Amino acid sequence: MGDQPTSGRKRTPEETAAETVVIKAASPDETVVIDKAAPGETVLDDKAAPDPTVVITKAGSDETVVITKAPADDTVIIRAPVTKRRPAGDDTVIIRVPGGPKGGSKKRTAGDDTVIIRLPGGPRSGSADVTSTQALTTARKRAAEDTIVIRLPQAPAKKKTAPVEETVLIRLPAAAPEPEPRERFALGWAPWVLALSSLGVVLVALAYAGGRHEASWAMAAYWIGQVIVFSPVVFRLLSRLAGVAESFVLVMGLATNQYMLKWMYSPDQFRFPDELQHWLATTLITESGELFRQNNALPPAVHFPGLAEMGAGLSLLTGLPVTAAGTIVAGVAHLIFVGWLFAAVLRASDSPAMAGVACVTYATAMHYLFFNSMFLYATAALPFFMLTVWAHRRWRTGGANRFLALAAVGITMTTVSHHVTAFALVGTLLLLSLTELALDRPRPWATLTVPALALAVVCCWIGFVAQDVIGYLEAPVQRLAAALHQMFGGAAAAAEAGAAKPVPLVQLAVQGLGILGLLVLFLAVARDMILRRDRDAWRWAALVGGAVFFAGNGARFLGSGGPEIAGRLSTFTYVPMSIIAAIAIVHAVPVVPPKDSHGRRWLSPPPPGVAVTTGRRLAGQVYIGTTLITLLMVGARTGGWPPVSALLPGPYIPAAYERSVDAYGVDAARWQDRHLPRESRVGGDITAVALSSTYGRIDPVREVGDLYWATSWGDAEEETARQLALDYLVVDRRLGELLPMDGAYFQGDPMAGRITEPLSDAQLGKFDTTGSISRLYDNGNVRIYRLGAS
Repeated sequence: MGDQPTSGRKRTPEETAAETVVIKAASPDETVVIDKAAPGETVLDDKAAPDPTVVITKAGSDETVVITKAPADDTVIIRAPVTKRRPAGDDTVIIRVPGGPKGGSKKRTAGDDTVIIRLPGGPRSGSADVTSTQALTTARKRAAEDTIVIRLPQAPAKKKTAPVEETVLIRLPAAAPEPEPRERFALGWAPWVLALSSLGVVLVALAYAGGRHEASWAMAAYWIGQVIVFSPVVFRLLSRLAGVAESFVLVMGLATNQYMLKWMYSPDQFRFPDELQHWLATTLITESGELFRQNNALPPAVHFPGLAEMGAGLSLLTGLPVTAAGTIVAGVAHLIFVGWLFAAVLRASDSPAMAGVACVTYATAMHYLFFNSMFLYATAALPFFMLTVWAHRRWRTGGANRFLALAAVGITMTTVSHHVTAFALVGTLLLLSLTELALDRPRPWATLTVPALALAVVCCWIGFVAQDVIGYLEAPVQRLAAALHQMFGGAAAAAEAGAAKPVPLVQLAVQGLGILGLLVLFLAVARDMILRRDRDAWRWAALVGGAVFFAGNGARFLGSGGPEIAGRLSTFTYVPMSIIAAIAIVHAVPVVPPKDSHGRRWLSPPPPGVAVTTGRRLAGQVYIGTTLITLLMVGARTGGWPPVSALLPGPYIPAAYERSVDAYGVDAARWQDRHLPRESRVGGDITAVALSSTYGRIDPVREVGDLYWATSWGDAEEETARQLALDYLVVDRRLGELLPMDGAYFQGDPMAGRITEPLSDAQLGKFDTTGSISRLYDNGNVRIYRLGAS
């Protein structure tokens, strides 16, 4: 294939027996292509001469490239003389590694399975030492054609010196060859892998059905199904045999299957309190056709109508109920977010393996499966978040100004959809710009355009439209500060925080092992980048973001509220951590580096270029990587949402969010909508208030725990009710039968973390024996009382 090699001397018979290799040089961009000439031949044929040497003249010049096959270790050494100063241009070397014998040719013998590409850069000034400062992605394997692409660093112009010799060392795989190259858009094994993953979806659905009937086998079926849904896709992506199209289909198919797991948990209605709040916001728009309608369940959502507007638009256009429209909107937004994440990593790395592994690693985030795919305004904002990051990348890598305009659109849509995501977007863009300013010369000050624009848009929206969000976020910020204070403040802070429900030891062990594995990968990549003197701003931004992930992830172990805090932070910080993990796994960054000639291990400079493994070594990496990422998924399911005690749907449990919503509570809330004035204020337990403020459309009063814990109704209770301006109380009799799942019956419960038995008959019965309180509604479990009436 291509021109035949020529040389200045006659080739020996042994050389003729070796495989012919063609080297082409493209003069405009200094590109050298090394390709296999005879499709039926193999490089590592045992019949080849012990030390065959092929001398090939470089096309377009009189320089000579020597290719030598070492007799013992199947090493091909390519040496090409180069000058210290390279001409401006693309400076790309493309090496096509043969896929192995075809037809009836002899298979390669067992041996070293590693392809190692060592690419020293030009010597530094004043030194003859040839070392590489290239980063991890200087070499990449193109999908569907088994091509390794190496981008040569350009050395600055210095005083004239004698030419030095650059060496590319390739250790060819001796195991079974990879499959034949496929077309770029071929789906490969994706349909079969996703079919297997779908069997896991069916198994989880059966587990949900068993959980509703409290079947003993349901939990085992749940975990087996989760692994079947997840692990086959991870295994295929880690094998690095999937091209761009196959990797994308695998990633999107996995996201679809995992969204199905969320939807099947409650297919008929929204049950999570936050989803109910946005259901109400969407319903108000469908009823009035107007934005910014008052929402007592979640007042700040009024000024962030992105999700509600999309849900209402779909409902009005199709005639679907709000619940069905919301489910579709949330699912599509979730898939678009994953697609933009894949596109962003693919653009930065030009590696479908990197993009796919980053996406499946992010799928192990604590809130990915449920919270980040619910009908919440964060779900609607995340696709625009990743769109902005992708557009910023395109613009900073030479794209036209249309990408800058696209970034502006993404910033605007993120801002009007969710406040926290907008703040995270400003921080992310600022981090990307600062790393670029720190590493590039001359300093590209234009990179500050996008974060400055994002900051201006967010400040204007909050300052002129959504001013109430400042007060709304004050309480979460205080909780986060208290958690961090507890983390670093010792016993005094722990005592101040109260007796938080401890995290089970098994859950801690699973989560700890997963985080430890991520930390090892993070440190390996950090060491490699530092010693290589990596100058890629985006990789450094990912490394800094990974450090922020570990700093915020410590909140996961701070009792029952810790996973929620860590999970919400990791929605954003896990994106760069997933990229770092993908770099470590795909590029096989050594966790324990070998010693150098000076006996150093941790400070030994990494070898130039990258290691691309195949054969048995690749298989080992695939098994280890799949196990690690699956362990991360298990840790996320046990430490994320829903909590371990509510992984399966089941009978009613107080303060258990989805499991607390049943027909009794919903019927009571709908009765309030029909019979009570809109301006009424109603109090109750966590679930009762959530249902009353959404289905009932009544103004909620949440801090009413003291009224319920009191054994009698006296002057103190009357004064508390007057100060809270309470009109009605919702009393669920089952609070006297079951303990709360989360350690508290009420928001701001005065007995939180110290509840050892349910509410007594006296505490719940006092509402029926007080003359100033009258019962208006009773469905057998839920009662509604009016205060101050005879």
